[in-house]
Amino acid sequence: MSETTVPIVLGPAGMVPALPADVLAQLLSTVALTNPGYTANLPGLLIEDISSTDVAAILQCNSALVELVNSVTPYGANQFLLNQLGQIYGVQQQAASNTSVYVVFSGTPGYVVAQGFVVSDGTYQYVVQDGGVVATSGVTASLYCLATQTGTWAVPANSVTTLATSVPSGVTLTVTNPTAGTPSQGAQSVESYRSAVLQAGLAASVGMPRYLKTLLGQVPGVQSRLVSVVQQTSNWQIIVGGGDPYRVAYAIYSALFDITTLTGSAQTVTAISHAAAAVVTTSLNHNLTTGQSTTISGATGMTGINGTWTVTVLTATTFSVPYNSTSAPAYTGGAQFTPSRTEVITLTDYPDTYNVTFVLPPEQLVSISLTWNTNSLNTVSATTVATLGSAALVEYVNSIAVGAPINLFELQNAFQLGVVSALPTQFLTRMVFDVYINGTLVNPTSGTGIIAGDPESYFLTNSTLISITQG
Repeated sequence: MSETTVPIVLGPAGMVPALPADVLAQLLSTVALTNPGYTANLPGLLIEDISSTDVAAILQCNSALVELVNSVTPYGANQFLLNQLGQIYGVQQQAASNTSVYVVFSGTPGYVVAQGFVVSDGTYQYVVQDGGVVATSGVTASLYCLATQTGTWAVPANSVTTLATSVPSGVTLTVTNPTAGTPSQGAQSVESYRSAVLQAGLAASVGMPRYLKTLLGQVPGVQSRLVSVVQQTSNWQIIVGGGDPYRVAYAIYSALFDITTLTGSAQTVTAISHAAAAVVTTSLNHNLTTGQSTTISGATGMTGINGTWTVTVLTATTFSVPYNSTSAPAYTGGAQFTPSRTEVITLTDYPDTYNVTFVLPPEQLVSISLTWNTNSLNTVSATTVATLGSAALVEYVNSIAVGAPINLFELQNAFQLGVVSALPTQFLTRMVFDVYINGTLVNPTSGTGIIAGDPESYFLTNSTLISITQG
């Protein structure tokens, strides 16, 4: 019996389970080889009963074998096998990465901000990872910082303003974060890791973009939904959220054929008005706040606008500065302003140096107000529906890829699936959504269910920003 084998037959869906009749025939044939005249097909015999029991046992073993064979694939592997496949492709499952933020120091030129310098937003502390120096201009480059504790929270722009590390007397130093930080995504889920393993398996055979995404996905702290590789005519725009900027730059440097084709953010100044306080119009969301300083440079025609100004925010794409442009020449283009979404990292591959450009995606806070109702004759707990629905909506919004829109129909589907245990879909009679992006009500594009945001930004929400009421 030890040499008895049930053949392995592989079909399009994997290993084909053995049929009971085939197993019985194989069993009887094997027993008959050592027991001439063996008969087990007469009803009511103990031998027949034993044969049937053995067939059931063999089928159970065969079922386990089918599951094992069919799991040797990234699509169906259990976590252990998935980890082994990941080792083959060089993909490690990411541990939890802390919340990160880019900060800029201002102060005495020449002062070195050492690696390990600690700053704070008043609640959480962040550690400078790479260090930098205050330049002649009085400011440092953007420095990457990681939170000192695990957890997920929002880091609004201009909220990191406290120096937790002391500086010598005679040295002036201040800090701020011109752009919002990137909240931690927690440990990488098995589903996300499975997707990364699949992508890594395809990377070598399908070209640069997929290979680049694979390398970026291996950088600790980089969130897969915050990675986008966009072709713009003959150039490439790479958007990356999270991760040490030098490791991100090295991943891009390793994967890209020609780094001279890299381009930064599409953000531009499209117009500057003639007014006592000039109004600046931007092509994308400027992400500034009233009272924040911005430096405008490169403007032609209206060159007097170039300089550092305190802004007053008017809309998501307009702000005013205290520059009287009433009699100034017309603005003809070329202006850039800070903070910039574009990050330029210099890598040294001795004896040469290379500039690697990528875009840091800003966050867009999403608030959702949902009114629902039901025709169910049974009592439905509005509190339960709100709790279940809120979790489902948060999960959907926080899974949307950078630059992608919110789909109203996906919102509806997420809510329906989230509350189905408390309120079956057939009893759900009303769903009215109001979606706010950065506090502004945004309606779907006419004739569609698409709610578009900034094409270089990502959506973020939490349960406190979700309101679900019955009515």
